[in-house]
Amino acid sequence: MATAGQGFCPDHLVDHAEYTIYGEAPGSTEVALGKPFQGKAGFVLKQWLMHNVTQLKIAEEKGLISYRNVLHCLPPMKTGRPYPTGKDQKEAEAYCAQYRSPETDAPVVLLCGEHAQRLFFKAELEAEDASDKRIGHETKGVMGRIGRVYEREGRRYIFCPHPAYILRQPALITHGQRAFEIAVGSDQVLEPSYLPWGMALEQL
Repeated sequence: MATAGQGFCPDHLVDHAEYTIYGEAPGSTEVALGKPFQGKAGFVLKQWLMHNVTQLKIAEEKGLISYRNVLHCLPPMKTGRPYPTGKDQKEAEAYCAQYRSPETDAPVVLLCGEHAQRLFFKAELEAEDASDKRIGHETKGVMGRIGRVYEREGRRYIFCPHPAYILRQPALITHGQRAFEIAVGSDQVLEPSYLPWGMALEQL
């Protein structure tokens, strides 16, 4: 079984979780403690974003939130650096695949950051990005998708900014809190539509 301090960080899964919160990759603190969201980003998540959202605060106090990362470790000598890209990313993910946990996500899944969102909705976001570029729009990015909601196979997925981003841009905390409020609410499900390139040409 995965233990702390070995260059990787296992998921923290709880029985009967009401929520699962996905991050991107562990930092040195998470690797040392063997649990996601334990460093500065974890502080922002729990004290800035979740603290004022009563249902999430209560769920955290009751131990009903699971925490996961897309990438479970960083390669040796790269611990603590941002999410790797290209060949480094593929090698890291291949190495960490052995630590992946069973798919036991809660009914509500909060996807914090670009990598978590694309883990589940890569095809949709790539199609949207391509369409935006072709019609001359800027791609939306994480901030342009805050609060987006999808439902798939009985689960509700909410797009949220990553706490590390809020740490760098504290003025955006209210946007992050709004996404978390949507996660615990019953807002209408958004299946965001984009204009495919062929249809855009027809409307010119």
